[in-house]
Amino acid sequence: MELQTAIRLFSLSGVLGALLFICGDLLYNHVPGSSASPAVKMSALPERRLLAAGTLGLVGCWLYALAVIPIFAAFRPAGELYAYAVSAAFAAVAIGYGASHTAYLAIAAGAQAAARLGADAETGGKLGGVFFQRLVYLIYLPVAGLTLLMAYAVLAGKSLYPGWTVLLHPSVLYLLKVPIIRLLRGRIKEIVSDCYDNLVLLVFFVLSALVLWNAAG
Repeated sequence: MELQTAIRLFSLSGVLGALLFICGDLLYNHVPGSSASPAVKMSALPERRLLAAGTLGLVGCWLYALAVIPIFAAFRPAGELYAYAVSAAFAAVAIGYGASHTAYLAIAAGAQAAARLGADAETGGKLGGVFFQRLVYLIYLPVAGLTLLMAYAVLAGKSLYPGWTVLLHPSVLYLLKVPIIRLLRGRIKEIVSDCYDNLVLLVFFVLSALVLWNAAG
């Protein structure tokens, strides 16, 4: 497979992975018009829906990991070791997303068990929530390293990404989550809020595919 074909193919794998993760997020969290907590919402959802949500995390994780190939190519101008460092951090984040997304099912399982026994769903999902949050905190470590490495290379002109693309980096968009969601209304606000973390990755992967489509040509 020639390099440009690989870049295009695996850039699209990132886009597809983000779409699968978004579907998984919505299967977990989205109940139209509900303002209840995730545990309470999931306590009443069908088991097959929750199992599908968790399974999509594994498949999406594989697709995110494949997207490391165009990322490596994009940062190769900064040097082989630099590109490997960015790729390793990116792979760690991709694996972390899959693990945490799947672990989210523990909240639902605990909440459903509690609800069936007539107990509080929020309390039932507490241990799963603690575990999920612990994974999220651990993922922040490679996210921080990846953000710094990518931002430096992009702003220094040592990657295939134009300098302005740093404004649409997932970490930047993540920090803007609250003001962006406040600008939205109705059903769109609910949907975006329920899948925001992977929605910003969809923006990144679409942008990356467009920028790198002919990068090696």
